[in-house]
Amino acid sequence: IDVVAAVIKKNNKYLIAQRNRNKHLSLDGSFPGGKVEKNETFEVALKREIKEELNIDISVGEKLGE
Repeated sequence: IDVVAAVIKKNNKYLIAQRNRNKHLSLDGSFPGGKVEKNETFEVALKREIKEELNIDISVGEKLGE
């Protein structure tokens, strides 16, 4: 399973999302993101996940890790 996560930085601060209390690792902090759907690029998946979770549009920069 491929997953994506966004490292969102603004004004020298990073966005960490709190996980849903009813999910695995509930209430832990994590970078927002999720699973890549079949036939979806990582970039498209990341934009979709951030729109779904945070209702914001993002531009995807460089890949930080794997």
